[in-house]
Amino acid sequence: MRKLLQDNVSLSEVETILATVEAGNELSFPSDAYNGFFACIAMSRHAYRWATIPVIKAAQKEKFIDLPPELELPWSFLRQHYGVTSQGGNCTSNYFYNFDARENLVYQINCSSTETIRSAEYHFAHMFPVMEKLALPIYHDIVKSIISFEQGQRDKCLHFLKSINTQLRLPLKVFYDTLVDSKIPRSVWLSYVQGFQGWAAGEIIDGKYVEYDGLSGNQLPLFQVVDAFIGLDRYLNEENVHRYMPLSQRKLTTSLRQHSFRRKAKEDGDSEIEAEMLKIVKQLRVFRLAHRARARPYLSTDAPERLIMTAGKSILESSTVKNIKAAIDFLDAMLVKRLRETL
Repeated sequence: MRKLLQDNVSLSEVETILATVEAGNELSFPSDAYNGFFACIAMSRHAYRWATIPVIKAAQKEKFIDLPPELELPWSFLRQHYGVTSQGGNCTSNYFYNFDARENLVYQINCSSTETIRSAEYHFAHMFPVMEKLALPIYHDIVKSIISFEQGQRDKCLHFLKSINTQLRLPLKVFYDTLVDSKIPRSVWLSYVQGFQGWAAGEIIDGKYVEYDGLSGNQLPLFQVVDAFIGLDRYLNEENVHRYMPLSQRKLTTSLRQHSFRRKAKEDGDSEIEAEMLKIVKQLRVFRLAHRARARPYLSTDAPERLIMTAGKSILESSTVKNIKAAIDFLDAMLVKRLRETL
């Protein structure tokens, strides 16, 4: 791979083009193409990091990855452009930007594998951008409800809240309908779909080792946005938000959290607005219960070729987590905690 990159990539030209974009001349590299480039480099970095599918223990034990300059130089520009700090990709790069206008998966992991594996890869990856597309009208109505509330237009605010409740069912249904064994078989998901999207390596910063995770559903804007709107604290801590969530997404959720009016409506004794907000909360609770129930059997699948790992939490196997049950109990505790916070 190093030789192929060296023979086919002109680093000086790449640097010139990317520097031009960062200087403000985006006409030289349109945003849709730049997004695709983000996906290309991110997926290539993951391919180099793991080298083989399924992921194996020898690769997992490597904590410092000597990536080719053809993948390092553009990554520094991409991290700056999107406002993330991780060495690996995220849901935005590896899922949202990895589909073309016809919803074809552009950079595939399992190109020469069986149809079952390739189909599972497609359905799992496709689930994320589909959920976000369906969430876009929800974001619009959230903003409209905030504006209406702040302008004292209570009836309009109530209308938008009811619309949010109706529309929220749609992206959640995508999850319910997709994460099933008939579309994403448990027998192939852990080894052939999930593992590649992990990272589990890092770098030394200020004398300390910093390890980065890979992709996780908690990076989806949908749940960040709705949690912020109903006044919940963030699930990801400040450090991880900056590592994996692009700046534009962080700005959106920060603003929505600042303008959340749920507490104010409750203090004002507006039972109708409070009731609609509670319906949103209930939908999230149902989703988090379902997610917890669906995740356990998928994560319980035997994968003897590798250490216990999730894409979003890296390697879990340790002196205290010695088997898959202990790892799942650890992950389950985090899911239960978030479920209890969803009130």
